[in-house]
Order: sequence, then structure tokens, then C-alpha cells
Amino acid sequence: MADLERLNETFWTAAEEDRNRKHYQKDELLSELFEEDKKALLQLPEKSFECVRYEECRPDKYGLVKIDGRQYSTSPRFAKSSVLAKISYGKIEIMTAEHESIITHARLYGEDKKSMKWQPYLELMAKRPMAIKYTDFFEQLPVNWKEYIDSCTVPEKQKALRLLSVLLKQHDFSVATESLKIASTHGHPSAESIKQVFYQLINGRSDRVSLDIRRDSIPPMPPASRGSTHYDKLFEKGGVS
Repeated sequence: MADLERLNETFWTAAEEDRNRKHYQKDELLSELFEEDKKALLQLPEKSFECVRYEECRPDKYGLVKIDGRQYSTSPRFAKSSVLAKISYGKIEIMTAEHESIITHARLYGEDKKSMKWQPYLELMAKRPMAIKYTDFFEQLPVNWKEYIDSCTVPEKQKALRLLSVLLKQHDFSVATESLKIASTHGHPSAESIKQVFYQLINGRSDRVSLDIRRDSIPPMPPASRGSTHYDKLFEKGGVS
């Protein structure tokens, strides 16, 4: 089970249910024996104890740090600098030397070797948008975002990546994906249109009445393809003319 917090909750529930049986030797209920033990317990401290360790790390040129043999992303702006890792059993928080949070990862166990949070890297990707198709990030994108970015021009790709950099700071991809779906209802949307729908969704103002446009009042338009994929046909035969 990947979620250790949820696993601990199942242990707690199992222990609560198990207390209603008799002790294997004393023939008394475990719940009654526990009440006797409580009388000898010392008072718990008012403040909870955070069981963590701190480790100073130096990210590589890609902004990745290595902790216990596994890699965790930080941000391109912290490459080759010094950061502080706050390590607990379930998560790893990367912080600045002043203890300001940079990013938080679920701690890796087992065969997993790398945890990558792409949001801090999107602004850098926007500077070279044509290279996005060759990144792991592109492979992890929802299908509609892949198709949208594929159909964008270079300037539109840049705006889309910068938009995702903003949208994914405090929200996961589910809201961004729904925003793109709604914004694409009437064709290829701009980054600004997706952003507008996104904030309507998170602020609870997603219901909008569409204009009732008569179909016979719209002149027929020829289909138009977007992006640069249609240029690929020029290279099918190969060679130089």
C-alpha cells in the first residue's frame, strides 16, 4: 500500500476492534486490562513530537537531490545550491536554508527510484516548448492536454505551459483537465479561456448560460487544421529537392 497514513488508520481500526477479546493468559478483556494500565501512565506532553530528521542536500544541475539512494525533484532555480530535506516516514519536504518550503514528496520505498514534481519546471520548459514531446512530463499528461498541446502553435505552447505552471501550484490535474474540456466545447481554446474556466470552477461559478445562436445564421467554414503536424507530410518521401 503506497499511502502509509491510510495503512496506519487501518491498523488503528484493527486494534480498536481487537480490544474486545480476552487476553490469551489472564482471561480478561483487553479493554479492561488497558483501563488498569492507564492509571500508571504518565501525562502526555501538550505539544506533539514530530519524528523527523533533517539532511542538507545539494541538488544536481537538473535540481534533483538524492536521499537514501532515491531522487527527488526540487526546482531548476535551486540547481547546484544548498537545500534542506525534512525527512519523515511518509514524506520528504524540501526546504530552503531558511526553512521555507520548496516542494513536498511522498517518501519512496521499494522499487521506486525517482519522484518528480513537474510544476516548478514548467516555466523553464516554456522557453523551449518544442522539446516537451520528448519529456516524461508529456507522457504523464492527460490525453486531452496532450492533444491540445500537439495542436498548439509554438507561442500557444509557451502560453499553455506557463498556464499549467500556475494552475498546478495548488491544484491537481483533475481541475485543469475539466477546464480544458469545457473550454474546448466550441473549438481550440486560448490559454486565457482555459484559465477563465479554471477559476470559474474553483470559485463555484461554473454554470453559464450559452448564447442560443441560430445555425442558419452562421456561414459554412472550411475545416482548418492547427499546429505543424500537416508539415510532416513533406518529409514522408525523404530526400532533398
